[in-house]
Amino acid sequence: MKRFLLILTAVLLTQYQVHAQIVLSQTSYPASVIGTDTLKVTTPLSAFPDLTAMANGIWDMDVITDSVPFHFAFHVSGASGYQFADSSLFSIGAFNYSGNTQKNVTSAGLLEYSVVVIPKIISLFPMTSGANDSILIASQNSVYATPRTRIAFPATYNSNWSSYYSSDLAFQLSYDLYGYDHTPGIIRTYTTEKDTVVGWGLMRVKDASGSPSAYQHVLQVQTITYHTDSFFLGGAPFPPIILTMFSVTQGRKDTVYEHYYYRIGEVTPLAKVAFRDAAFSQPYKATTHIQRLIPDQIAAVESINSFRIFPNPVTGNSVTIELPSFASWQYTVTDIAGNTVSEGTIDNRLKKAEIELPASLLSGTYLIIINNNKNEVYSSNVTISR
Repeated sequence: MKRFLLILTAVLLTQYQVHAQIVLSQTSYPASVIGTDTLKVTTPLSAFPDLTAMANGIWDMDVITDSVPFHFAFHVSGASGYQFADSSLFSIGAFNYSGNTQKNVTSAGLLEYSVVVIPKIISLFPMTSGANDSILIASQNSVYATPRTRIAFPATYNSNWSSYYSSDLAFQLSYDLYGYDHTPGIIRTYTTEKDTVVGWGLMRVKDASGSPSAYQHVLQVQTITYHTDSFFLGGAPFPPIILTMFSVTQGRKDTVYEHYYYRIGEVTPLAKVAFRDAAFSQPYKATTHIQRLIPDQIAAVESINSFRIFPNPVTGNSVTIELPSFASWQYTVTDIAGNTVSEGTIDNRLKKAEIELPASLLSGTYLIIINNNKNEVYSSNVTISR
């Protein structure tokens, strides 16, 4: 019986350490995020796992049977003044184009500023039989009237934020039958976005080979986005025939329901799931980040188990951290609101180190996050009782 209790206690302690809530702030990310990422977009052929919003949840995206995936590079070089850009797909009604969304990681959050549009000519011949009929989307910088907040810092359980912005996309339409010859047009989009951190826990996805990744600590962010589009051609609203051609309606309103699962150190969510309904109960499409995943799940669990903080609760001004490996480790201590109360560097010659906590800290629960130059990140709650 005693042996059983010891095993049960060990399992519970392991779960407690693995299921640590993370907090996202500017220090959660590297100084530069330029590089190439790979995203996998699938329409699953099987049921999704339970994606209910919850604290201390486990979301196993490995159980999904995927359709043939569509892969694309995500991070590209940002324009002058921006750290990076995301290569994304957009649409004008039935017509698709691409662009690079300019972004920065700031003290306020992960912000988007504009879309640098990649030029494209879309032939309308299959629809109109006119050899010269086309939509020309020129290279342009479609600037948001105010920045879009993808993540507001500090991001932790139950935090929320909103964005309100508008942008214009310019194009030229040629349609001989109706006398349009490179006639300038504008699509003006007004967007309202509401984000709430509705959960936290662990998630795993399939890696590039289709094998399960290690479980990653994530924040579960629920996003509702409202778009209203207005369409102008030659300085006037689209005539009905052009609205029909674009498969749009004037003042069209769209609502998008999504979950984003963010982890420390990556501006790209580990998974993005689109839902058909406002209750977030009908997922239909998944986009997963298949870069920088720990390949060996068992090794990862062993590493997490070897990260230990003691004593816990803390009654004095110091705490000992048992580290998973020899490396150059940094630590950050935050309160439950995500505010940094202490940070520093741990001697990389030791697998066990003592750190000093500010004597001014009040009794309560805090989060200790450690990370190293190998992109390993671990976190655990610690209780201060004075």
